[in-house]
Amino acid sequence: MKTAVVGCGGIGSVVACAASLNSPDVVCIEGKTEYAQKLENRGINLTGKKGNLHSTIKCHAGFPTDSKYDVIILTVKSNVLRDVFTSAKEHLAKNGFIITLQNGVEVLRLHDEHPEVRLAAGAVGYNSIMIDHGQYEVTSDGGITVGNLNKKYDIDLLLSLKQLLEPYIPIDFSKNIEGVLWGKLLIVIGVTGLGGVAGLRVGELLKMKVARKLFYRVVTEGYNITKALGIKVDKFQGGINPAKFRMKGGLPIFFKYMILRVIGKRYRDLKSNIYHSIERGEKTEIDYLNGTVVEYAKKMGMDVPVNEAIVKIIKEIESGKRKMSVQNLYEIYNLVYS
Repeated sequence: MKTAVVGCGGIGSVVACAASLNSPDVVCIEGKTEYAQKLENRGINLTGKKGNLHSTIKCHAGFPTDSKYDVIILTVKSNVLRDVFTSAKEHLAKNGFIITLQNGVEVLRLHDEHPEVRLAAGAVGYNSIMIDHGQYEVTSDGGITVGNLNKKYDIDLLLSLKQLLEPYIPIDFSKNIEGVLWGKLLIVIGVTGLGGVAGLRVGELLKMKVARKLFYRVVTEGYNITKALGIKVDKFQGGINPAKFRMKGGLPIFFKYMILRVIGKRYRDLKSNIYHSIERGEKTEIDYLNGTVVEYAKKMGMDVPVNEAIVKIIKEIESGKRKMSVQNLYEIYNLVYS
């Protein structure tokens, strides 16, 4: 299978490495010539939870003219997914498929708009950080839970992905991929939004009682949206069903606390995507994370004050009107608990 992995950051690097170790017909598509050249010269080098792996890989700055691929895996950020998808579908071979690997549910909208494209989505259970282009550290192990949005291709998709990515990346299949994507989103927005607001790593964040209480509120607001939409949230490989963290009907508070402390220890040195983006001076994905909950709430006439506050503060940080600070957590807490 001719395969293109688009975006070779923390997530895409592991996918590209696994695929290229299994197949010679894998290329990486990067946005800038400088990055593409570095990857082609250095190869992909992984350290950490998946061991020490090295693969050489062809890399292009953009899709080569007239190129066609059987599998195109999009690992770019949600805020550029739509533009990248528009380009990628023009390079899809007949009977080929596109797989998206992002936090968020933007892919569901793309599927609705492009039912003619053979499209699948995945939720990633591992974490990896880019030290430099070509050098990555996998900070937590795990696989990918994937589901086909065009139902009749389920078996074909599953077998193709297993062949392409295992044993390096375990592949699970879900017939409820919409619920899996929302489940991943609700966990992510509870950590990445608050981490960006406070400027804290996951371990530091989840040690704080105020952060944990806000986490429950963030997840509960999102869960109420999925319930109103008739979506059954589900867990992804290596993850936890966010329904367990909702304020009413979830686990007893002691068990919620223990689970979050375990998560905090497991990902203690991890900086959230929003935290990383702010540090680099890049535009964050907030509109596609907590902002998704806010958007649906407005359409449905529901209240989501914590998610609204997170979005507002992150946008103020992006614009330079305020800084990441623990005090921001207390500001949100006082807004909803005073």
